Amino acid sequence: MEWLTIMIAAAGGLAGGFETWLGDPATREGFGEAVRIYWTVLSWATVYAALVIFVSSVDDTFLDLYYWVLTAQNLILRPFRRIPSVEKLRALPEKRLAILIPAWQEADVIARMVDHTIEELDYKAYDIYIGVYPNDADTIREADALVARHANVYRANVGHPGPTSKADCLNWIIQNAIAREADTGKRYEAFVMHDSEDVIHPLSFKVMNAWLDRADMVQLPVLSMPRPWNALVAGHYMDEFAEWHTKDLVARAHMTRQVPSAGVATALSRRVLDLLNAERDNLPFNTDSLTEDYDIGHRLYEAGFKSSFVRYFARVRVTTPEGKRRVRRELVCTREFFPDKMSVSVKQKSRWMLGISFMGWRQLGWTGPLVHRYFLYRDRKAIWTAPTGMLAYFIVIQWALYWFISATVPEAGGLPPLIDPQSWVWAIVLINFWFLVNRVAHRLIFTGTTHGLKYTVLAPVRMVVGNYIGFLAAARASRRWIVHLVTGQAITWDKTMHAYPSLEEIRRAQASFAWHEQPEKGRTLPESLTAAVNHSPAQMAATPDRVPDIVPAPPAPALTHTFSLNAAITALEARKPDAAPLPRIRETTP
Repeated sequence: MEWLTIMIAAAGGLAGGFETWLGDPATREGFGEAVRIYWTVLSWATVYAALVIFVSSVDDTFLDLYYWVLTAQNLILRPFRRIPSVEKLRALPEKRLAILIPAWQEADVIARMVDHTIEELDYKAYDIYIGVYPNDADTIREADALVARHANVYRANVGHPGPTSKADCLNWIIQNAIAREADTGKRYEAFVMHDSEDVIHPLSFKVMNAWLDRADMVQLPVLSMPRPWNALVAGHYMDEFAEWHTKDLVARAHMTRQVPSAGVATALSRRVLDLLNAERDNLPFNTDSLTEDYDIGHRLYEAGFKSSFVRYFARVRVTTPEGKRRVRRELVCTREFFPDKMSVSVKQKSRWMLGISFMGWRQLGWTGPLVHRYFLYRDRKAIWTAPTGMLAYFIVIQWALYWFISATVPEAGGLPPLIDPQSWVWAIVLINFWFLVNRVAHRLIFTGTTHGLKYTVLAPVRMVVGNYIGFLAAARASRRWIVHLVTGQAITWDKTMHAYPSLEEIRRAQASFAWHEQPEKGRTLPESLTAAVNHSPAQMAATPDRVPDIVPAPPAPALTHTFSLNAAITALEARKPDAAPLPRIRETTP
């Protein structure tokens, strides 16, 4: 036990030395001065945080008021508005749709998503194109199996290895679809964007089909799949998307007549794609952006196209678990599983922030009328509000800790108030408190009405979790942006892994009430399925930088835009982002 005795003696010596050092008047004076300087800095940080939060809260409250006034107006005018019934939607002639699904490392979910979509959709005139990369053999295998099972599913090969960007993959899918038009003579009237984890409402395409007569871009709401009521990371997506797609986008669409695409549940008219193809050398989506959906919404606004955010409630017949039939009113929307791990959530949100706030600022600038610039500010303010929110939490914790110590050990007090109760800063802090109450109230309202009352219990806690994730995402996005500016390194697709819900989870989220004519099973694959499909994945991987020469049939006379596949491939190859290098394979001899 000698070592224990030695350690106790050493600890006693250190404690005595520290007590002697702390008892020295010069040390105590220096320590006190350091505390006073720290307290002064904290006081100025409080002023900064209070002002930033006040400005941001005034902005949020203005949007709240605008939404409630708009809602009251809609309630008054509802009897005078004609909203088509489900029966009328089904009676309308169906536009031919091309469904675009970019798929990089989606082998785990793509089959279930496509199978469920085809089984449930109340729509006939559509084809599904799955965009795959030559160095993603697992996804190619799943896509080929889907092609063999369904007569309206096609594999769209990207001409170079991935990952690049979602925009680049979408560009290749679109050119694949247009090339197939030339072969079949059947023209697509609209293109619909979806992801491989989307649960598409059976009536989604019926709603798009009707509203595409009124707008060139149609956006349906996007919501999270139901999660456990106590799930904090996954649950905060439920809260945020419930408020964004119930209040924020409704007010924004009414104020600006412009809707930013969510990247899924978005339909683009044919004339939009024709114009973008003609003006951008068959590159409709901006490959320099990580948020091509947000970018294209603004580009269409600048070009004068009309967009529409449609919240359509369908009255449908459903079967209860007890076997009873009843009619219920449900929102036609797309649902999906968002990340349930903090690290994955930070990765996803940092990509959103990087594309919208940083790259959007550089590429889109601050153009348009004042109301448009106001929403550009709202889109980008997270760059500084996310760190400021965490600073505010830190200040509150510091103040609470000092208050606790002063109350427990009165002689430890003596510092001046962090904020003078008679100052204007204190008035701002009190106003910010009531702004906070307003924010929590709105979060409870929209979470409760969208997902149920049980999800409101932890909604305030999830707000704090969401703010923390936003802070980490802002830090990660800032770091990637700075590295890009300093080194010129390309910013590529920051992949997040996806999950697709089980049938039971889908049934809990929404009823299955659509009918769908079953496609022909076990068909023989055509020789030219899509552009470049004649070449196997092995051939493409062996020569990733070479795009096969394909000579399409002459374009159908009905096409208004002259499309050249060779020109499209040349443009895509010239503008492709830097791809991740293929792994080296070591050759061994037996």
